[in-house]
Amino acid sequence: MISSPRPVIHWFRRDLRLSDNLALHAAIYTDAPVIPLFIFDPAILKSDRSGAARMAFLLKGLAALDSHLRHYGSRLLIRRGKPFDVLRELILETDASAIYFNRDYSPFAVKRDEAIIQAYSIPVHIYDDALLLPPGKVMTAEDKPYTVYTPFKNNWRKHNKPEISKISIRSDHFHTLEDIAAHDLPILGELGFSDTFDLPDASENVAQHNLASFMERDIYAYSEGRNRLTAQPFAEKRPAGSSYLSPYFRFGILSPRQAYWSARDAFAQAGSEQASESVSTWVDELIWREFYMHIMVHFPHVDKGNFRPQYDGLQWRYAPDELQAWQEGQTGYPVVDAAMRQLCQVGWMPNRARMIVASFLTKDLFIHWQEGERHFMHWLIDGDPAANNGGWQWAAGTGTDAQPYFRIFNPVSQSQKFDPQGDYICYWLPELRDVPVKFIHVPWQMPSPPKNYPPPMVDHSMARERTLAAFKVLKIEENNL
Repeated sequence: MISSPRPVIHWFRRDLRLSDNLALHAAIYTDAPVIPLFIFDPAILKSDRSGAARMAFLLKGLAALDSHLRHYGSRLLIRRGKPFDVLRELILETDASAIYFNRDYSPFAVKRDEAIIQAYSIPVHIYDDALLLPPGKVMTAEDKPYTVYTPFKNNWRKHNKPEISKISIRSDHFHTLEDIAAHDLPILGELGFSDTFDLPDASENVAQHNLASFMERDIYAYSEGRNRLTAQPFAEKRPAGSSYLSPYFRFGILSPRQAYWSARDAFAQAGSEQASESVSTWVDELIWREFYMHIMVHFPHVDKGNFRPQYDGLQWRYAPDELQAWQEGQTGYPVVDAAMRQLCQVGWMPNRARMIVASFLTKDLFIHWQEGERHFMHWLIDGDPAANNGGWQWAAGTGTDAQPYFRIFNPVSQSQKFDPQGDYICYWLPELRDVPVKFIHVPWQMPSPPKNYPPPMVDHSMARERTLAAFKVLKIEENNL
């Protein structure tokens, strides 16, 4: 009599898809029934960096994954608790022979996974699924990690990229879970979060459709369109500009290989040099994503402080009232306020807007970048620890750039350049909808400024000089050491 093979566990984390999933496909290739598992970790649920919007999007992604698995006669096994304990109990319960999962790169995840690897008697198989090139693959000639983006990008582009993992999934690949106790997928309130706004569909099919749609047309105008300040990013008819795929990357509903090879196909079909450059510019954004993950792995101290320790001496201002005004979109600078209100109403803002508001907080108000990083992580549905940290340190001037502190955005000129008619401003700031275009970027200059909108909380020119002086003092002190 032939006994049934012992099952294996695939632990879904930031890879909520069945296609091109390296760890899942490796588990399937064992020919053992795969137990598809997701764990709600209380340490993550209770973190002040976990916001309702991103959690709601996660739940939508899990529901879609569960529906996909049910098509194959299985379902998503939902458990709650510390992963170390949940996995141990499930191994005993099912006599599982191995655990498979894809690697995460935050210091928290690395520490958690190292403990799991060492804990059990069964094999634990880990795959680098979230990146095209894993940390340690793109190194300098001295075998050291890059700390500046451009040389990292140039080296990254020289490497061969992994192909998309393809497998014809069948019902017999998965455990039916008929004899395994499982929880229903919780609703947001059961996890301790309040109701949030409407969110885009989080299914794998929609992610693939949006990727194909972007590659068919909009990617060829990406170089110009990416700076467009878009009011309704996830409308049924998505506006041109961004790809709006970042939430799907965040939870692995879309893989980097699927994105990269789709872009390669689009590049081959580009009809002009400008179109080709736009495709290349979009791939650059994939490389930025990988660069910041590499930075977090090689330099884990960035998770809690400055990438460059020489900036630890900066005397950031403690100004809670000004921080609150920034968070609530009440700074008196329309483009800043529009972006911050958009963040709190849809959990997203365009990349250009992110740079503008980050520069305003760290350079105009001279408030610590960690305050902004924390706020973004709480509200963004695409909030990623590595990219969010890297972006905020880039804006603050404490990150991986060589000459950062001169880079200070003027919120008025940025607004005039990227929202010339004030459409973005008027969408998010209804109190300014009657302001003439001539004054939409500077309503305080009107003969009778709107009474229900605040004046600028800081003079940009004076604030700029204050920030430059603080950086220069620090550099003088360093040179005198």
